[in-house]
Parts: sequence; structure tokens; C-alpha cells
Amino acid sequence: MVKIPIKPIVNAAKSATPIVKEYVKKNPGKTISIIGGAGKVGKDFLENKETRFEKKQNKGKVHYRKIQFVKYHNEILPNLDSYSYIQLISFKHELETYIKQIKQEEEKQLAINKPLHTKRMTSWYQIKVQIEDKIKTKNYEELLKAYNTASYESNYFDAKVIDELRSIENNEDVYKYVYLYTEMNMTDIERDFS
Repeated sequence: MVKIPIKPIVNAAKSATPIVKEYVKKNPGKTISIIGGAGKVGKDFLENKETRFEKKQNKGKVHYRKIQFVKYHNEILPNLDSYSYIQLISFKHELETYIKQIKQEEEKQLAINKPLHTKRMTSWYQIKVQIEDKIKTKNYEELLKAYNTASYESNYFDAKVIDELRSIENNEDVYKYVYLYTEMNMTDIERDFS
């Protein structure tokens, strides 16, 4: 007798569920007849029941760091452009704290758990790198706008940073100031801020 592999089918269904739910939210009228009219099954699907993760989270069974990890992936990383410099820096410091905590836990655990800790640390480190890169590029962009347009007011930086940049008269000092915030290539800075 031939065995049908169930795992690929289950994985395909799990990956399709968010797409279907999003379509149902956008087009509820079209999908009610497909789902089963106004019956209980259709209403339950449209109301978007809690996921297994959310149920565990509401019962207090999910570790705080795991909740934060999901928050970073689902809310913070897709919207990095909307945060200010201070917020991005605080995210970076928070990530450094999580990585430090995982290192400390790794030192206290048995050798069996070390691969798990290493995987967690790598995941947090990847998020940290993305945020650091966004900070550097956004800093460069905002400083360049402020340098080239005297009337530009930044929602990203504190007004003191922009005022200090505008008060510098020597080009070499401007380059050093921009490098302090961006760590970009000095030749690019000299080209753009001259």
C-alpha cells in the first residue's frame, strides 16, 4: 500500500492560511458564499481565531524574549523608516541586552543546549545588524538633507544634532561630524558634503 506523505500537505496548508485570511479580510463579500454563507464555520473563520502562539502567550506560557522576537519581526523591522534616531538606538541597546542574556544562559547550560542558544543568538544578531544598518543609512540621509536645505526640519533627529551640523564652518569638521553618526566611507562623505 502506498503511503501519502502528510507533512508537505500540512506545511502547504499552514503557509497558505495567512494568505487566505488576508484575502477574506479584504473581500468578505466574495468569500462568504465560498466558506459557507453565514454559517458558524464561515463566521468563525472571518473572526480570525487566535493562533496557537497567541493562546500560549495569553496564558503566560511564552518566554518574554520570544514575544519580543515576534514583535521585532512582525512590527518593528517592517516599519524601521517610521522610527526616530532615539527609538532605533534604544532598539539596538535592547537587542544587545538580549544577546548578552543568551550568552550568559549558554555559559550556565549543558553542552546539549549550546546549539539552541547559538541559533537564538544568531537570530537576534541578524535583527541587530539590520537595525544598525538602517541607523547608518537613515543618519546619512537626514544629515545630507539638513546640510543641503537650510529650511529642512528633521522628525528623525533631535533639533540639536541638526543645529550643530549647521553651525560647523570648517569642511573637515563637517566630514568628521557626519562620520561620527554614519561611519560611512570618508570619500563619499567628502563628495556629498562639499
